Amino acid sequence: MNPERQNSPTPSVMSFRSSMHSERLFREVAGRTLNTRNDLYMLPVDDEEQDRQDIEHRALYLVLDGLYAAPDLVAKAMAPRQNRPPAVFDIGTGSGIWAMDMAREFPHAEVVGIDLAPPTLHSEGIPNNCRFEVDDANLDLSHYADCFNVVHMRSVAQGIRNYKDTIHRVAQTMRSGGVLLLSSGAYSFFDENRQPLPVVGEGQPGWTACQALLTKVYELGRNGADLDAPSQWDKWLEASPFYTNVGAEDIYVPIGPWSPNLDMRCQRIAQLTQIDAGKVFPAFRPILTLGGMEPATADRWIATAVREVQEMRPKVFLRWRYVWAVRTKTKWYETT
Repeated sequence: MNPERQNSPTPSVMSFRSSMHSERLFREVAGRTLNTRNDLYMLPVDDEEQDRQDIEHRALYLVLDGLYAAPDLVAKAMAPRQNRPPAVFDIGTGSGIWAMDMAREFPHAEVVGIDLAPPTLHSEGIPNNCRFEVDDANLDLSHYADCFNVVHMRSVAQGIRNYKDTIHRVAQTMRSGGVLLLSSGAYSFFDENRQPLPVVGEGQPGWTACQALLTKVYELGRNGADLDAPSQWDKWLEASPFYTNVGAEDIYVPIGPWSPNLDMRCQRIAQLTQIDAGKVFPAFRPILTLGGMEPATADRWIATAVREVQEMRPKVFLRWRYVWAVRTKTKWYETT
């Protein structure tokens, strides 16, 4: 596995995208392609966004020194079995890169990725033990009951109505001893002292476009999506009869190599995160314009935010939250 690999769309991939358009899976908003299945998830699902997700994946691979947190728990859950091979469920698979890397790391396992739109950038390089399906995690998951040894959810809160309920329903898909892996970036940037940047009006001292954009997207998104869920993940898991061995870790990643004395690995993480941030701001244009912001204002904020991260002024961190838990033997049941 090479987390730094890059693939380009091929003619067959582009024709696949065209054929999927005919099935009305996509809509065009503010110059970007969005899904039509879930009106909460307002980030694009086009090739440009999937390319950004690949960059983010490579950065987070280096952050974790692998594909997942809690490696000892995952190794145990993914140990080969004679009678029932292990399986992995990637909910909100995006470009599919994490699912495909897991399929390569565990060739004895089956890997299933679901998302609101199909991945396209790697369509010709999908391992034989990996497949993708169009599905919505807000809906019933009983067709995956007792199927998976590892369930992974990264950066999906934007499309989840009730994350606590989703965590409960995901337990139905897991086998005893399986591992749930949750991760999300914060809707705030943090200064050199790891304190949130101030949220102030444009033109006021301390205003930054990057923080203003994240705050605006958070305000618009939380009207329906459960964007506050990551801060509660570990509490919900500890209170659930379906999970045990709960763990959590917050990791601060510099956006750009502004921090002194970075080793080569940390410099690469900072560089990739800088590229990622520069690409995610333009991806906010649909939600900003649909939320009522004037297109000219949205474009000005986006351009200013991109310049801020390129110039590393201000010097900021992005915080990633990782939470994991192990599935208990308790038989799954509905709640009232």
